[in-house]
Amino acid sequence: MHRFKGLRPVRLLQGFALVALPALAVPQVVVVAGELGVRVGVGADGHDYNSREIYWRPAALAPRLGDRRGWHLAGFTEFNAARVSLGGDAMHTGGVSVGGWLTSPAQPISFGLGTGPTYISERRLGEREFGGHWQFTSHAALRLRLGDHISVGYRIQHTSNAGLRSPNQGYDVQSLELRLGF
Repeated sequence: MHRFKGLRPVRLLQGFALVALPALAVPQVVVVAGELGVRVGVGADGHDYNSREIYWRPAALAPRLGDRRGWHLAGFTEFNAARVSLGGDAMHTGGVSVGGWLTSPAQPISFGLGTGPTYISERRLGEREFGGHWQFTSHAALRLRLGDHISVGYRIQHTSNAGLRSPNQGYDVQSLELRLGF
């Protein structure tokens, strides 16, 4: 079964690369922008979701705790937007999350956790009912640094209204990520 039905991750990554890669050559951008990325994902809870997402993590909102020469916590604030579809239904989401990466300059692997509010455009997707437009998204992630300004990753996330409204069926997505740092 092809879980990425209707999803064109290659086109999404090509478009992102055309816009973002030239900025790697401009040193002033490296200091200001932070991180830009794309995610493509599928349902992780037995539902055939397709998800396409873009995000930005501004450098100015990324505090660091601990000795940067070894393992330390790199905080982040992320602004994201996504399109999630199931069959013929689709919704758009927008959110802000905060979290942190356990990372080390000597190791290519980082581990991340985060959470934050998410607005969804539809209260229902397929047979799933979410109980309102305002939700919360929590995630865990693993990323592999391929170079100074590029990494790939895997992320699993849960989005629901945290039991504040009924129904609260929520949804889960697992995704692959491409991140460019500036």
